[in-house]
Parts: sequence; structure tokens; C-alpha cells
Amino acid sequence: MFILFIGLISCNEISEVSQQSSTGGVNEILVVTNNVQQWDGEIGDSIRNNFGRIMEVLPIPERQFKIANINESSLQKKIFKKHHNIFIIDIDPNIKDAFVESRKNLWAKPQVVIKISAPNIHEFLISFEELRENAFDLFIENERQRIEDSYSKKFKDQKINRKLNSFLHMQMAIPKGFSVSKIDSTKAWIRRETAANSMNILIYTKSYSSTDDFNPNEIIKRRNSLTRTYIPGPTTGSYQLVSDEYIQPVFKELSFNEMFAVETRGLWRVENDFMGGPFISYTFVDEARKRLVTIDGFTYAPKQNKAVLVRELEAILWSVSVLP
Repeated sequence: MFILFIGLISCNEISEVSQQSSTGGVNEILVVTNNVQQWDGEIGDSIRNNFGRIMEVLPIPERQFKIANINESSLQKKIFKKHHNIFIIDIDPNIKDAFVESRKNLWAKPQVVIKISAPNIHEFLISFEELRENAFDLFIENERQRIEDSYSKKFKDQKINRKLNSFLHMQMAIPKGFSVSKIDSTKAWIRRETAANSMNILIYTKSYSSTDDFNPNEIIKRRNSLTRTYIPGPTTGSYQLVSDEYIQPVFKELSFNEMFAVETRGLWRVENDFMGGPFISYTFVDEARKRLVTIDGFTYAPKQNKAVLVRELEAILWSVSVLP
């Protein structure tokens, strides 16, 4: 974590950690400024450009976060203090040097509060440029945690988890409303169908061969092979494939639940039909069983924004645990 995350916010400034449930919409950040001029000026522009960046590989561009602004006096209201993502700017000429503070679960849970204090706008912008990626990642992680926490025990589908345990030796925080369409010792298709959208989770495995298994071309080839065979379209002869004619999939190496993984974000389409949408997947190695595992989430929601649905799928996928 970036070195400027140097400590906890002073106890004289804010109260002890509260266990109240946090509030706010999915993919939303509350930005606190000293005044509206800061929000309308260079400070607001830099924040909107960072936290409001476009989510990768969606059919129609959508922003990662919706950003709401309030002034510092409004933060005293409980409704704002309980927001799950809070970013505070404090510009004060009496401050000698710019510094950054961060804290989790300060006024509610789960919650991330990040504060930059600086003597002037120039010093703020320098500090923000240095920490913006880490701040962005903290808010993304908190979004996933909040969605997963919302699936408390009574809202998790334990029947699905028992099947995942029995067939694939893993568990996942899948909410009620999903059902198992297919499952065996190497793959599973779990789905939720509503009038508004279709949410789907794929799990597929193979014996781990070498690091070549993480090659992007191999990842796409394996997904196409699975969906061509097991994910039929609505008409005879139709099936799902990765759609890469206009927008290429994006691949990223990362630490996924303390395992090396390749994240893939892309679009899918149905051959011989007009359906399509976004997908996200994580490919990693189950070392105990020497197998390569891909967990994949895709959605079909022709009349809805996709960013919120992708974030929900992302949270479900990150909740996976491979059993000993």
C-alpha cells in the first residue's frame, strides 16, 4: 500500500468505529469538499477523471463510479457518515505539509474513508496523483465486500454450495434465486433468470499443464469450447462465443484471494442470433489438485446498465474458496 497511507484519522476528529451497516448505492463514492468552488474547479476535475473512469469492456460505456459531492458541514449528518465510500478533501493554509489518512469501518461497516489534507490546491493535486490508483483499488475492494456481506447466511444458497463442495471442492457466496443448470466434477453452470436480466456463473477446470495455460489465446479458446458445447442459444444451432470483432478482451495479472490469477474482461455474443453482453473471469491454479480453474460470470440485460450487474458478478466470483 502506498506509503502516504500513514495512519488512522485522529480520534479528536472523528468517533470510534461503528458497526452500523453502511449505506449508499452500488458503485458510488461520496466526495467531501470544503466548498463548491473546489468541486467545480481543478480538484473536482481530477477526482471525476479518476473515480469516474470508464469500466472496461462494456457494450456501451459506463463509469466505474457515480460520484456525489457534499460540503464538509454536511458530513456531520448521520445519513452521510454511513456512506460506504467516502473521500474527504481538506485544503487549509495552516497545514504545513500534505498528508493522507485512511480508515476502514470508521462510521459504518463495510466502509472506506480516505482523507487528503493539504495547504493548497497544488499540494493536494500532487498527493492525489501519487495515491489515486491505490484509493481507486480500495473503493473497488470495498464495493465487492459490501455486496458479499449483503448475502448474509439466510440469503446464501446453501444447496448450491453443497453441490459445489461435492462436485468441485469449492464454495462461493451465491445468493438465493440462482439455480444449478449443469454440474459435474469438471464444470458447473449456475444461473438466475428474471424478467429484467439473466445472471450466470460458469466454473470449469482442467489438469494444469504449464504457465502456457494462462496465455490469453488459450483462455479464450477454452471458454469458446465450453460455451459452444454447453451454453446453447435460443434458436437451433445457436451458441455463445467470445465477441472480439470490435472490442478486444482485456487481460490482467493480479493477486486473486492470495493466488496468482489472470482476470479476463470481454464481451460475448450468440452465434446465429442477436444476444450478447459482458463477461468477467478469473483463471488460477488449485495447487492441491493440480488443476487449472476458471470462474466466469456473464450477464444478459438488454434494457439495463451493465456496470452494477458486472460488479455483483465480480463480488460473487471473488467470494470463491477452494476447499482443502
